[in-house]
Amino acid sequence: MSSARSLLPFWNSKTVRNTLGGPAFLWLMIISALGTLQGLWTVRSAVFEFPQTLKDARVEDLSAFHRASEMANSGSAANVYDPALFREGLSDRLSDLIFLNPPHALPLFHVFSWTDFATLKIIILGMTLIALFAIPRLAGFNLAVSALFAASVGTVQILLRLNLSIFIITLIVFALVHAKQRPILAGLSLAVATIKPQYGLLVPFFLIGIGAWRCIGWATLGTLLLAGLSFVLYGPGVFVSYTSSFTTPLYQAYALTALEWDTSLRSFLGRMNVDMGLRAALVFTAIILGAICALRLPAGLPCELRIGLVLLLSAVVAPSFLYYSWPLFAAGVLFVARALPDWPMELQFLTCLTWMQPFVYLLLLSIWPSTLGTHATSVFLLVTAVPAGFYLLIRYRQPRKALASLSTPETVRSGA
Repeated sequence: MSSARSLLPFWNSKTVRNTLGGPAFLWLMIISALGTLQGLWTVRSAVFEFPQTLKDARVEDLSAFHRASEMANSGSAANVYDPALFREGLSDRLSDLIFLNPPHALPLFHVFSWTDFATLKIIILGMTLIALFAIPRLAGFNLAVSALFAASVGTVQILLRLNLSIFIITLIVFALVHAKQRPILAGLSLAVATIKPQYGLLVPFFLIGIGAWRCIGWATLGTLLLAGLSFVLYGPGVFVSYTSSFTTPLYQAYALTALEWDTSLRSFLGRMNVDMGLRAALVFTAIILGAICALRLPAGLPCELRIGLVLLLSAVVAPSFLYYSWPLFAAGVLFVARALPDWPMELQFLTCLTWMQPFVYLLLLSIWPSTLGTHATSVFLLVTAVPAGFYLLIRYRQPRKALASLSTPETVRSGA
């Protein structure tokens, strides 16, 4: 029994107060995890189906990366941005996929087609589970909290789609934690994360604000090396094709689409029927405001709190933020919880209500699918309200000062 008590932090009221904002947040998080696991059981046949070829794949975005690897290895890398040629190798159920990653992503995907799709899916599934546990561990939490996190942060959507976003978010979190103590590893992690840049738009401004210049330098160098490698392997044509793809009708139609599982500001404005030009201007304005906030975070705030706020703001301003992106928001909440251990009851409910929205989406999909667009609109408002709530909490309450830095081995071993 004593070992069980040490494993499950919610058995101890003091630990509850000092790690996860309060008991209401914790128990709602548990409910979300249980509901998500039930949803995962419902779709287990799709998650644990391992088609040998792309033509047999059903729902995995991983198909796009495998297909891009095939084309790159066959000498037609520039054609990955041609939708008609790209979709020739995909199943009919995935015929709407397009490749949007920049050319310097292709060297990282080069090895994907060296094995069959089933083997690649097994490897990526295993790595995804590791990444889901790694984020809360980077925030200094123990395995019990890590398990709750892994089971409740859009896990069904992450495992179904295998979009690779979870790896980008993990790399960003790692880089923010270790930007000053391990600048080479942190910078190279950010270089890889630039292959899906929408999650890290505020990161450079945060790094400037804390003076992590070596990390910025290594991130720049790593990105340039990846771009140079892409140029050497695939030639200049792939860069021309990439830049040209933004002017195609298909890309413009994609930019205008407000997906029912996209909770970003861009899709929010699309559901409000905002003109495309004004929509782009408002998204850009939001990014600028977020950058200013990231730059001006007071140096006196605990490192964990600043990291958490940057992650939460990144979720608000991201041009694309689907439910498989949810670990970005959830990671922000965990980091804030490390510095602000006790939240008002209203903030606990607001935060966990937002945390569990991927699960709510699954419920609505099965019982009331006609409401999904309205639901996505409300979710964006919730995601925006959470950092606003934490701002008010910070303004009127002094954050905990005694917490050790996350970058020190002592904190990692503490397992709070």
